[in-house]
Amino acid sequence: MGTPLFISNDLPLELEQIIGQCVAILGIRGSGKSNTAGVLFEELLKHNYPLSIVDIDGEYFGLKEKFEILVAGSGDGVEIEVDVDSAEEIARVSMEKNVPVVLDLSGFLSGERTEFLKEYLTALWNLAGKLRRPYIIGIEEAHEFIPQGVRTELKELIARVALRGRKRGLGAIIVSQRSAKVEKDVLSQAGMLFLHRVVHEADMRVYGELLPWKKTEVKEMVNALETGDCIYVNGESILPIRVRERETFHAGFTPSLEVVVTPQLKQVSQSIIEAIERAREGKGKTSRVPVPQEELERLQAVLREKESQIAELDEIARALGYIKVQVPERAAAEPPVFFPAIQRLSAGSGETAHVAACPSMAVSACEEPVALAEDERTAEEEDEDPLDLLPRAVRRHVDRLVSRVAKQGLLDRRIVSFLASRSPNSYSVGQIAAWTGCARGVIEENSPRDLVGAGLIVRERRSDGVRYRCSLAAFVQREFSVYQPDLTARELHAVTRSLREQFSAIK
Repeated sequence: MGTPLFISNDLPLELEQIIGQCVAILGIRGSGKSNTAGVLFEELLKHNYPLSIVDIDGEYFGLKEKFEILVAGSGDGVEIEVDVDSAEEIARVSMEKNVPVVLDLSGFLSGERTEFLKEYLTALWNLAGKLRRPYIIGIEEAHEFIPQGVRTELKELIARVALRGRKRGLGAIIVSQRSAKVEKDVLSQAGMLFLHRVVHEADMRVYGELLPWKKTEVKEMVNALETGDCIYVNGESILPIRVRERETFHAGFTPSLEVVVTPQLKQVSQSIIEAIERAREGKGKTSRVPVPQEELERLQAVLREKESQIAELDEIARALGYIKVQVPERAAAEPPVFFPAIQRLSAGSGETAHVAACPSMAVSACEEPVALAEDERTAEEEDEDPLDLLPRAVRRHVDRLVSRVAKQGLLDRRIVSFLASRSPNSYSVGQIAAWTGCARGVIEENSPRDLVGAGLIVRERRSDGVRYRCSLAAFVQREFSVYQPDLTARELHAVTRSLREQFSAIK
């Protein structure tokens, strides 16, 4: 006889059935999906089953009403602030010391959230291979992490846990309101399903593939489900059940006019938090290596000297860029002549600039610098990277932006590459689909929200439908405003040109 779990009066479920299992909880918002997930987590916690819950909306801290569970993340309500450098240590403490964890990632940006979860899940996978203990990972809004038709490193990690974690004792609870957007390989391999009501036709088709009934029967049965009702599927066992209500505070409840009071919450042992803090010392962003004061001052003096030399060389480079030179034919035996001004400018850096020319060379330096005309530029200048003469901080900022875009999903990368290469023209979804080879429906259901939110891509609703364009100039002006007024209009143009070329080349 196994250990019973009280999920529903209609369902005889045992704890042993959960070990190494992939569980999917599906249904639209308001169907009772999150309540079912909360009930399942409550039952696992009652039996000290070790787990982590990936919570992107800050809904699961209410489990602390009855259970000692660590809430880690960024933002209000967390017990310990974490970043990507803390991920491995939190995972280790959770699995080795059997500490249940809610990862409240509601305060993370999309890219930060992805990087944190990659580190965290990788650490859990490696630890599970050594410890071989039962452990389960709950993932809310799973369609954001394992989207259908898009390949990412994070998606592969989650799919590995869901499909191959059983041998290591790892299980997964996948929760999503959009069944059609979740990777079908994961759903089809889920050993246990809780199917709540859906209304979208695409989601209904997914249910039709998961249930062994005719499509009309599936639709009729699903449409009849009320809030809290669901269809339980486990192998050959298919039961309509009504899930009990959560015993702990449900922070993700639908708002009403009733006054809701947050209950008193249990606090995790202070020794756990202190152990994590001690382990973080000497790691990542919190690490500090003590440096003697005299050595620190010496290094700061060296740094100031180097920065002064860099500034001086920058001025030399700017002067060379603005000098317009006319060179007549040179006599064969005439000796080289040096430019005193240029020689004087470079003398402070310990180097001497030699510029060879004939004695009759005419050099004009206007009060207002005159840039070389396009048709007077040499082949070397045309091949030169426009960023080479920019400050190092600006170049690093450009590299970060390119890296951030390159880490987006395949669909977003294709869209930004297409639009950047044609900036500032705008295009309809149909035009983007035709040019990029992506399905129109996929683009409509997976708009590039992160890129729109960052201001790189503008989404416009016109009389002929939705159109997208790359607002690269405005994006650069906003991103690099921190460097102004030191960054000139010409340099901003160089940044814009470089980003357009690099974004267009992203695959």
